[in-house]
Amino acid sequence: MIYQTNTNLVVHTEDPTIDSQTMRLSLSGELTGEGVYLLKQAIEPLFISPTPPHLELKMDDIRYMDSSGVGIIIAIIQRMRDSGGKLEIHGLSEVGRDLFKILKLASLHEFVSVNGK
Repeated sequence: MIYQTNTNLVVHTEDPTIDSQTMRLSLSGELTGEGVYLLKQAIEPLFISPTPPHLELKMDDIRYMDSSGVGIIIAIIQRMRDSGGKLEIHGLSEVGRDLFKILKLASLHEFVSVNGK
């Protein structure tokens, strides 16, 4: 399924695995404004079930992320922690990783795949 509105972000839901609590999303374009709302809508079904969710975000094709994009990633991290879920972020650029270091998100390494895969 592909989610897209009048935004520069495309959220593509990859085929589900056998585990129905795992969601794999590929993001491409710009993670800004309306795209943040689009991403929120896409992940909401994960939090319906009482079992801890698992989310994989593939961000290899994100060209730009503004403060609202950073904010949604921080909010997702917090929500996954609160729910006991697991979050994996793949393909976050070096600039993105540096930004999270500046913001003192020291535990980001537990979520981000350094090799981009």
